[in-house]
Amino acid sequence: MSTATFPSLTNHFLIAMPEMKDPNFFRTVTLICQHDTDGALGIIINRTFEHLTIGDILDQFKLPRDAHPPVAKQPVFSGGPVHTELGLVLHEAS
Repeated sequence: MSTATFPSLTNHFLIAMPEMKDPNFFRTVTLICQHDTDGALGIIINRTFEHLTIGDILDQFKLPRDAHPPVAKQPVFSGGPVHTELGLVLHEAS
């Protein structure tokens, strides 16, 4: 039985090496949200969808975009190649 602790990368960033050829991760910065012996969850934080804003998402859900006009103009980030049917919101704890 090993007594070594698991080197978790939770709350760390992974920066793709320049040699990374995989188009899913080429030139990406990934925030590791969870990393344990069961697996990992990371979010690519520097790749946006072209021509898609928070306001567009609000419109799709028929939510008012005028409550916070500057937020509505912000781009939507892709997050990564896994579970593309899901959306996540990163926000401050307050």
